[in-house]
Amino acid sequence: MSQHPRQNDFNAWIYLLVLLSGALTVFAFAPFDIYPLAWLSPAVLFYALSKAYTPKQYFYLGWLFGIGLFGAGASWPFYSLYYFAHAPLVMALMASALFVIVIALFSTALFGLLASLFRNTPLNARLLLFYPASWVLIEWFRGWFLTGFPWLYLGNSQIDTVFAGLAPITGVLGLSWVCVLIAGALVSFVAGNSADRPVAAQQGLGHKMVKPFGASSRLFAVLLIVLLAASSWGLGKLDWTSPKDAPFTASVLQGNVSQTEKLNPDNLQAIIALYREMTRQANQSDLIVWPETALFTTFNNHMEDLLIPLQQTLENTNRTILIGGFYVNEQNGIENSVLALNADNRQIYSKRHLVPFGEYIPLLDYIRWLGKWIQLPYSNIVPGVNDGTLQVVGQTAQMSICYEDAFGDEVIQSLPKAGLLINVTHDGWFTGSLEAEQHMQIARMRSLETGRFMVRATTTGPAGIIDDKGKLIATAPLNTKSIITHQVQAMSGATPYVKWGNWLVVGLSSLILLVGYLISVFRKKN
Repeated sequence: MSQHPRQNDFNAWIYLLVLLSGALTVFAFAPFDIYPLAWLSPAVLFYALSKAYTPKQYFYLGWLFGIGLFGAGASWPFYSLYYFAHAPLVMALMASALFVIVIALFSTALFGLLASLFRNTPLNARLLLFYPASWVLIEWFRGWFLTGFPWLYLGNSQIDTVFAGLAPITGVLGLSWVCVLIAGALVSFVAGNSADRPVAAQQGLGHKMVKPFGASSRLFAVLLIVLLAASSWGLGKLDWTSPKDAPFTASVLQGNVSQTEKLNPDNLQAIIALYREMTRQANQSDLIVWPETALFTTFNNHMEDLLIPLQQTLENTNRTILIGGFYVNEQNGIENSVLALNADNRQIYSKRHLVPFGEYIPLLDYIRWLGKWIQLPYSNIVPGVNDGTLQVVGQTAQMSICYEDAFGDEVIQSLPKAGLLINVTHDGWFTGSLEAEQHMQIARMRSLETGRFMVRATTTGPAGIIDDKGKLIATAPLNTKSIITHQVQAMSGATPYVKWGNWLVVGLSSLILLVGYLISVFRKKN
């Protein structure tokens, strides 16, 4: 089989360029917030794909981009493995590298394979239709495959841009689509009349020349970006939800207890005393929220000395105190939970979406021999079976613990019934990494998508209160002890995203790819 001469242009430097562009994408996210990189880095990948001829090249280009992206931006499991699970350095590095490689394999590498199905179509169609639709569909897939890892979605980087106005309609996946659509438009603009690359002979189309791009294509690329920005700006002016009842005051307690301190049982009483005193200082607030597992033991161990006395302080009030800890269910399983103390009742919300290899380890009884090198739990955490809501200060709140707030389709399950969102988190497992700031950015996206305030308590920060437009209206610096207090407004109504979830974006992207594939097959046969 002959090889077209221009395939010689495709060399190792292109692979290296794609790897580096994937790593640079991390700077589009918090805490750096150089959001144009969410357009420019995929543009580099799309340009490289335009030079590729075989599915194998598409696959490796996508995989390398993902290794760069997740290696630079999501390798923080190393911190928990090495510093807190006490894995040997080599084992922690190898496990983290394997995590990055696998995540990239089942996301961006799959994107490369999916995009390769359309390599026989005109370049403009690939850049503006098939690559963006493929990217978004694979991001959605990554959010549920093997329990899901919806981290570093490109759309999260656009929370403070004009394009954020689309989020209440399309969710974060729609903003990811905008990013890769702009990336395709940029490549289309730069390619210009040089986009006359022949289709490879081995594709069965001979050396047929694709029509060169002219001024019209460049103009269309510019107009597309302008149209996206203008429509997003207009949609951002709309109010999808409205205030419900009077606002109330909420305080979140950022105790700044390090994971090392937390894991030492000798520190438990001092930590309880810390949060008890912070609660006393915030006793004028209607809602007080402790972080995830602030009480690093089971609730039943501290009913008499802590929980009942705290509940007694709420008598004859409409106030609520939320405490993160562990709940022992009727089957003696341990659940990662939040206890809601009201004047006349106590309620439990238990985490439903557990972290694999963090809160539970598949086949734990069969791998206990690894305990020679790494600290393993005695038993797995058990998922909760509740509906996801708690009653606080007379309002229904949609609860989430830890990275449950990363799953937009799960957060909306109890909406529009719930008037606000509450998240409790402990990011101290990853101290020193980018994870905490990235997590706050994700939480802000949930507020924007749902048109709901979020009260968010974290152990080491950044804790804070987010308004219904996704703006962080009260917070404290990372790794500081603070009480963050602000007015919170419960909201009623539903954004289009609350009604449709991800199905609008997933359905549209699937339709585009199906039609494109059928056209591609038809063209190849004729």
